[in-house]
Amino acid sequence: MNKEELLLVSSSSISGVAWGANTIVVPIYLTQLGLPPFYVGLLLSASIVFSSSLAFAFSILADAHGRKRYALISRLVSAVSFLFLFMKIPYAYIFSSSWGGGGLVNAMLAEKTRNVEGDLSLMNSLSIVSSFIGALLPLGVPIRFIFLVDSGIAFTSLLLISMVSENYKGSGHTSFKVDITMGKFSTEAVIGLGAGIVIPLMSLWFELRFNESARDMSPVFALSDLTLALTVLAAPRLAARVGTVKAIVLTHVSAIALLIALPFSPTFPAASAIFVVRNALMNMGNPLLSSMILKLMPENRRASATSFINLLSSIPRAAGPSIGGYLFGEGNLYSPFFITAGLYSLATALFYAFFRNARLEAVRV
Repeated sequence: MNKEELLLVSSSSISGVAWGANTIVVPIYLTQLGLPPFYVGLLLSASIVFSSSLAFAFSILADAHGRKRYALISRLVSAVSFLFLFMKIPYAYIFSSSWGGGGLVNAMLAEKTRNVEGDLSLMNSLSIVSSFIGALLPLGVPIRFIFLVDSGIAFTSLLLISMVSENYKGSGHTSFKVDITMGKFSTEAVIGLGAGIVIPLMSLWFELRFNESARDMSPVFALSDLTLALTVLAAPRLAARVGTVKAIVLTHVSAIALLIALPFSPTFPAASAIFVVRNALMNMGNPLLSSMILKLMPENRRASATSFINLLSSIPRAAGPSIGGYLFGEGNLYSPFFITAGLYSLATALFYAFFRNARLEAVRV
């Protein structure tokens, strides 16, 4: 791995600290600021819609004019937004996402590396290790001050990206078209809707179901991240044995079974164990999916294709927290898991049908 690959991998990986911490603290912090569960869900939804829409616009501009400048802008806005959250302005959360900066970094990395799957797996694994560290922050850092840490992480990521040169200067044309390959990734929309109903609100579910605090949950989320970091490293080996598509499908099916069992857990430790294993199985194939996108799309469309597929996932995902927040607010702590499991099952079946014969050689123009 050369210096610039390392800078890009590091710039994306350290952002996991904010992700790991915020998964736990954001829903709880927003309720501490006076928002009821339903409005917490609405705010999470608004953030997803806003960030994914801007990410898509940024990606089209990036493919036309170069990716680095837009990756830097996304990190800067995130850093400032976290500062506003620290100042107890809840609606700043809408602007805190990286606006597709991760997808732009992936496209920049594909330009630098000869081993896309290996670098993406390493990036994902290191991101998850960072999430593990972030998930431990509530043990020793007051929730409000975690957003100062988030801001510092975003500024550091910006600095690392600024040190990378960019050979790709853009196509010069601001355009976008959807082809058959992109359309097949519409399965991510179904996954997104299912995930949005439950996943962003898991810390709230633990609080409502078992009356656990953020401090109690912190080790569980940290262990979940650490477990995922290890399984992500094993994903390329699994793909080498059974194929990329089958590897993704097998891990998803196993995770869905555990998701159905999760709400029936009698105790917090039992629920935590299922949560940790399910999270690892459902997400260990993420670098495989990212490498599929990069290999199936030509170089001058990688950023926009990645962001469009993320948009397909994000818009339905944005509706999910409102649904989950409403059901949780009504005291229904079971149905959201069954709805999510059904949507995951449908998406996994369609994904296998669409891609079981896919040829995954990198495409260049």
